[in-house]
Amino acid sequence: MPGFLGGDRPPRTGPLGQLTIERRVLIVPGSTIPIAGIGDVSSGAVGFVRKLPLALALLLLTAGLALAAAGFHQGAMLLLATGVCSLLGGLLVVAFFVRAEEHCLSIASAGGQVFLFTGQRKTLEEARRLLTDKINSGDDSAVYRINFAKGIINTAGHFEPAGAAPPSHGAPPGLGPALGPGHGPAPGLAPGPQLPPGPARMGGLDLPMPAMSPPVPVLANGHYPSPEAHIDYAIVLPQIVDMQRFYAQRPDTQEIAERLNELEFLMRSGTPTPAGRARLGQLAGELGSILGAYPHVVHIFQQAARLAGA
Repeated sequence: MPGFLGGDRPPRTGPLGQLTIERRVLIVPGSTIPIAGIGDVSSGAVGFVRKLPLALALLLLTAGLALAAAGFHQGAMLLLATGVCSLLGGLLVVAFFVRAEEHCLSIASAGGQVFLFTGQRKTLEEARRLLTDKINSGDDSAVYRINFAKGIINTAGHFEPAGAAPPSHGAPPGLGPALGPGHGPAPGLAPGPQLPPGPARMGGLDLPMPAMSPPVPVLANGHYPSPEAHIDYAIVLPQIVDMQRFYAQRPDTQEIAERLNELEFLMRSGTPTPAGRARLGQLAGELGSILGAYPHVVHIFQQAARLAGA
């Protein structure tokens, strides 16, 4: 675990606050690391030297030595006492303020360079898990934008090729205008029936709608989940992921993206606690209100809440 053990340590940069996990590379401020070139991913406490306390300690120690030497040679007790106090102050700063420990995510390249990231511990651990899963599965489609300071992990979808028509403002994936004759629904969504002309049309074009499964009961026996139950949200999770990717790419819909990101996280956790299921139901209700213009999207959130027993 480079960066956490004693002895010789490879050169490291940081601490850093942001990380982008692309299809085949990691992008950090000032560097790009091939996924295949990652040598180690780990997390733990790392010691850092604080620059301002270090500078203050050096100043106090230097001044203390100079004053103590001058007071000793001149026989000036006041000058000597001042120098001794300055030395003691410098030593105290070194002992208690110069070095600090923070919980970090460490990513080491095969070349020996180590990148350290600091931020919210939960986000650091989740980023380590996501990167580990990506390396283990070899999944080139897994793309993430991570802000450790804010505790935000955005899943980014495949970017449209140059010249492709951008999706309609506010329309979630699979609900934007059709691209024209010969084009199907958005990638990653199963083709479904077209909505009839009326309120569900935008710009005079039919909106492709993803195939939806019929509502399912909360559990097979009709009862709500037990407090320790891990709920399987697989029936609605892919649609939530697609919507989150869509809104994460738009600067004017970040609040929706953040809610969807939290909803996705709760679904992946299986919401084993009543608090988690209650929060999932709250998010589903909020998102259903925000995207109420799309009834089949609201239906997705209702299914999620129903699965959680909210």
